[in-house]
Amino acid sequence: MSIPADAIWQVISDFGAAGDYLAGVVGCAVEGEGVGARRTLTSADGSTIVERLETLDAAAQRLSYSLLTETPFADCLTNMALRDLGPHQAELTWSATFEADGLPESEAEALLESALAANCLALKQFMEAGRR
Repeated sequence: MSIPADAIWQVISDFGAAGDYLAGVVGCAVEGEGVGARRTLTSADGSTIVERLETLDAAAQRLSYSLLTETPFADCLTNMALRDLGPHQAELTWSATFEADGLPESEAEALLESALAANCLALKQFMEAGRR
């Protein structure tokens, strides 16, 4: 992204800000602070997903969160890591590990990969629009 890593970190490290930039999310409520905080994301269709912040490392600009809601992604742990590539340039790696539950593994992988790509694009557009 053609955005400074520190600016991106300021947004993604705010666990409650996800409602501002995640694709398809219209609301975000957070309970607690720091590691262990839970957020409930509400989609436009009214469905909700609950996630828990597992790690938050400001020095390394990395965080992880687990998915607590039953989905086809059992034991899902999502990781976000920033790498500073110089002035106004950063790379965000957004990945997840999980066990497929109720779907063939290849289908679950494709579904989650698509969702993470959409979220990356939404975050990039949010940042470029200067909304934060």
